[in-house]
Amino acid sequence: MSYGQAKEIIDSARAFHQRASTFYQQLADKAEGARVKMLLDYLVRHEAHLDRALADYTEEIRSKALNAWYQYAQEQCLLQPFDTSQYSKAMTVEEVMQIGLNIDSCLVASYKGMAETANSPKVREIFNDLLLMEKQQKHKLARIALEINNM
Repeated sequence: MSYGQAKEIIDSARAFHQRASTFYQQLADKAEGARVKMLLDYLVRHEAHLDRALADYTEEIRSKALNAWYQYAQEQCLLQPFDTSQYSKAMTVEEVMQIGLNIDSCLVASYKGMAETANSPKVREIFNDLLLMEKQQKHKLARIALEINNM
């Protein structure tokens, strides 16, 4: 179990999105298929958007809840490294979609765990909001990937 302030957890999530964006860019640089590159380019922008959304969110909710110390157990998702060497240049749209959904699922599980174990209603609300945002983004990713695959 690790301890940190809620704002540090959100900062870790921002760093996670930044690493994911870099990871997707590296995959796009080596990918061969046009549709795969299109989906990866979308994912690069998607992760950058989520990073900005979290920054805006923390600015918007400046509250004591962000400074409260918090115990959490799902840090492995926020600190998970991204290794492009395990993916082929000939990836399919379906494979990229699965990578994206796995990454999103990791954050969904993290936010859900944090919301469920929150000590205060305000901290619970913060992580429930982030959970909802991540679930919406996961659905959006699936829809975009299907549209690109059907082109």
